[in-house]
Amino acid sequence: MSVPITLACHSYTRTPSRGSGSGGRGADDADGAEGPWAILRDPEVYPNRKEEIITRMFGVVDPGHPYIAEINKGGDYLIGGEVELLDRIRYNDGLDQWRKTTGELMGEFKEKGADTVYAFQTRNPTHAGHAYLMRSAGENLKKEGYKNPVLWLSPLGGWTKEDDVPLDVRVKQHEEVLNSG
Repeated sequence: MSVPITLACHSYTRTPSRGSGSGGRGADDADGAEGPWAILRDPEVYPNRKEEIITRMFGVVDPGHPYIAEINKGGDYLIGGEVELLDRIRYNDGLDQWRKTTGELMGEFKEKGADTVYAFQTRNPTHAGHAYLMRSAGENLKKEGYKNPVLWLSPLGGWTKEDDVPLDVRVKQHEEVLNSG
């Protein structure tokens, strides 16, 4: 299932600044440092069809779902365009070391001698079923002839339900999974 990455805005912010053909806006990051963090090039504005997006993504319209609630809070418009990141975004939550760029990930996979990479992503704590899937995937790749398949374990952060295990706890657990091989 593909999930769109969108930037919702309200009617009063839907007209990006013009001039250089880009829209940029200062904002506070987790530190309170002033932006801008990025430039949105050649912006385009679309109506935010929230109900359609929600039903296509989730198949339900449950207002208690954390992602659905977040979509519903968004503005009536979506802005799209090419994003130029000016500086790395830092959250200063003790987890920034795990937020990697594509180049950094590729470098780590190369350093580990990976001849293929397989990924596992979840927002839940790792349990026996997850461990079985990860181990089986690695074993199956070796049976197919790969010498050094490397696991990319990717916990989902962002908005979670009230009873979800906190991200920092899940990341510590995932560290142990990766360290155990």
